[in-house]
Amino acid sequence: MRSMIIAGISLSSLLAGAALAGTEADEGVSSIMQGSGPFSSIQEIKNYDAANQGTQRTVTFVDGKVVQDLFGFGPAEVTEYFLCSDQKYRAVCSDPYSRATTWGGSLFALFQGADTQIYVDNVLYQANTAPWKQSVYITTCYGDTSPVLWGPYAYYRVTFWQTQSGTLINRSCTTP
Repeated sequence: MRSMIIAGISLSSLLAGAALAGTEADEGVSSIMQGSGPFSSIQEIKNYDAANQGTQRTVTFVDGKVVQDLFGFGPAEVTEYFLCSDQKYRAVCSDPYSRATTWGGSLFALFQGADTQIYVDNVLYQANTAPWKQSVYITTCYGDTSPVLWGPYAYYRVTFWQTQSGTLINRSCTTP
């Protein structure tokens, strides 16, 4: 009976209900119903992508590595997930300790403020306009060569974050 009820709920109403409640949707349900996660394992991601593949080829990346290549016809679809600091896999992590598909979205939004200077690939992107308090370096990292993209898979990561309290992040693209 539960599967019949869940099948009758639209994804948008499930996500809207979770947002109104101020929490994520039930993880057991969300892993089955949405492609953004959270997923508990790479195998869950592979199962989800295989179950939801249309006729197109689907290549799945996790932290820049190809974990699955499902053949099909037509334009290829690339799905991408990252291991977040809570040890769950998501399409978008909400913390600076994870990887991201873009620097201008999820990572950049974490460090907004007049007291922040942000560098992207060692080039100053945002100068601080208040007394110096923190510096953030976002780096383009490269993963596996994609069978459907031109060249290697690119993602972004905060590789250095320093505040007046000290260094909070100091790592490379390959550091876990």
